[in-house]
Amino acid sequence: MKSKLFLCSISLFLLLTSAFGQTNPGWTLVWSDEFNQPDGSSPNSANWNYDTGGGGWGNSELENYTSRTNNVRIQNGQLIIEARQESFQGSSYTSGRIKTENHISWAYGRLEARIKIPRGQGIWPAFWTLGTNITSLNWPTCGEIDMMENIGKEPTIVHGTAHGPGYSGGNGIGGPYSLPGSGTFADGFHNYAIEWTTNSIKWFVDNVQYFSIVPTRLPSGGTWVFTAPQFIILNVAVGGQWPGNPDGTTVFPQQMLVDYVRVYAPSNLVACSPNLLTNPGFEVGGLANWTIAGGSGNNVLESIKNVPVHSGSNVFKVYGQFIGATNDSGIRQDNPTTPGTVYTANAWMLTPGNDTIAGLNSAWYEVSFRDSFGSTLSMYRTAIVNSNTPAGGWMNLAVTNQLNPLTMALIGSVTNLVAPAGASLVRCRCMFKQPPANAAGSVLFDDLNLSTATTTAVSVPSAFARSGTTMNLAFPTYLNLPYQVQWKANLTDLSWQPLTNMVGDGLVNSVSFQPQFSSRFYQVVRPCN
Repeated sequence: MKSKLFLCSISLFLLLTSAFGQTNPGWTLVWSDEFNQPDGSSPNSANWNYDTGGGGWGNSELENYTSRTNNVRIQNGQLIIEARQESFQGSSYTSGRIKTENHISWAYGRLEARIKIPRGQGIWPAFWTLGTNITSLNWPTCGEIDMMENIGKEPTIVHGTAHGPGYSGGNGIGGPYSLPGSGTFADGFHNYAIEWTTNSIKWFVDNVQYFSIVPTRLPSGGTWVFTAPQFIILNVAVGGQWPGNPDGTTVFPQQMLVDYVRVYAPSNLVACSPNLLTNPGFEVGGLANWTIAGGSGNNVLESIKNVPVHSGSNVFKVYGQFIGATNDSGIRQDNPTTPGTVYTANAWMLTPGNDTIAGLNSAWYEVSFRDSFGSTLSMYRTAIVNSNTPAGGWMNLAVTNQLNPLTMALIGSVTNLVAPAGASLVRCRCMFKQPPANAAGSVLFDDLNLSTATTTAVSVPSAFARSGTTMNLAFPTYLNLPYQVQWKANLTDLSWQPLTNMVGDGLVNSVSFQPQFSSRFYQVVRPCN
């Protein structure tokens, strides 16, 4: 009888979770270029710059890309990229290729453009992205997403493709799309888009989804690299290995018309607690609201023009002082607190490929609670970034390691950071420690976070079953997002108790456990850290 009641209570709670946990997807516009500049002008230089030159671009292409308005200009509220047959700097063709690199980039969202493509044998228009870390990781490790490609010999087909390590070039993972009735794409404008989340990419033409990819679709040995920011590219190539070269049927000039490019963020996510830090991404006034510790010359505000950024345009860069003795450098910010307040914290960190942290140097993000005299009462840190840390990739590190503030010995791992008795302020620090050996290398910090702890029920269990005395709970996850399975003995209990913590891998994850009470309830939440 107890067993039946137990299962009924679980079923009731899962039913309630399902009823309230599902929402329809939605998107909010966060950036766009509508190309409303005067006729004959160049694209907005705050959004776009140019790739220029010839040389084949790795595909045996024939064009020479220029920044001339002959090839790239605004006209009638549209961007025109024009491929021309003309002699220019040793090439027989010219065209245009513009990109948002070093200006604006995004990780996740809906990326969309309304485009009328050109036509003809050997013409190759594209709307696509590359990872901002291409300069440190190179292609295809940086990742490439082709929102739309067309080759002139296939007038009724466009392609959407993802490229990464183990699935690049001709082995990219993608799919074709044809218009109803096999219409010709160059005859009119069409809307091309992707919807990109942590563990999936979906391709659309005129809001019709025609292809998608998730980590499980990668070939053996392939790596899912679509977790970092990418920048947008628009271009028209001429010739190359895939489309072949123009022939006697190809008419020049050919134009790709772009009515707009728009980027949307998901709007259906339940909000986490707001970030308590001021200027957490170093976008407002540089290092304003942060106090420098150590040498001012080695605590630097850097920009996307020189180093990778996680988002926006700026990052904080720190390295050793090279004084021949152990030294600590970094920045800090204090916020008032009261005993018992519960927080979560995390930071995005990267050691650059061209300035990798070396020797015994180390860096971390730290949260400490202090009394009114500034004495440290408790301390927590992220994992340590050191010479064993892979270079060139952004890492989202949560503050979970608790240390003894007197000995700096590791006490254990926690999910929440609780202000102890006597605490009056919470201090967040980005730290870099250099031993006397004076080893080189730097670490970048971006998008720091300190929030009061909240959780959001985001995952409806897909399966809940009993095998003997063991219960098995399965639920879908997003790649690299944290999850916690919690329980209550009774729904009237004041708080949920943690059963286990785990990091999602983009698949359906499962948890097995032994129930201890005749009536027990479970939920899956995503900690907002």
